[in-house]
Amino acid sequence: MELLDDAAFEPLVVTAAHIYGEAMRRPPELVVQRREIMQSHLHRRGFRAVAARVDDELVGFGYGYRGRAGEWWHDIVAKALGREAASEWLTDAFELAELHLLPEQHGHGIGRSMLTALLDVVTTHTVVLSTHDHDSPARSLYRSTGFEDLLTRFVFPGSAEVYAVMGRRQSGQPQPSRS
Repeated sequence: MELLDDAAFEPLVVTAAHIYGEAMRRPPELVVQRREIMQSHLHRRGFRAVAARVDDELVGFGYGYRGRAGEWWHDIVAKALGREAASEWLTDAFELAELHLLPEQHGHGIGRSMLTALLDVVTTHTVVLSTHDHDSPARSLYRSTGFEDLLTRFVFPGSAEVYAVMGRRQSGQPQPSRS
């Protein structure tokens, strides 16, 4: 696993978007849209990425950053959680925006290794993410690493897909202040 900052991840965005498309079974126009979103995430504060390679070929990636008010995902989730839960889960959070692996690479522990590599370098109190709200290998992976459901049956504006928002408290991190 390679841990990367924004500058090191930027040359991988096109390939990463392709991996996203394969993993999520998305049509080409949505892959282009996701690539643009990934590009916009590069310079968010605390950006960290992980890359998984097999025979020098990128087969998986993940990344996130420290979310904050004024960012689309953060604001939508904060509103849905409500004031108290949003304060608890989003005040000092690493938002895991993407974690994808080519389908033919599933079942070899690569996804778990990527997730663990990112979780090991996160210094925030919590880590939050959204994933499809159904039993899946991804959801099982998140649960097995300490994530819990914060919201279920959640639909983001502009989407028809149903998501779960999940969170994990990072051990050894101080509790956020509640002012």
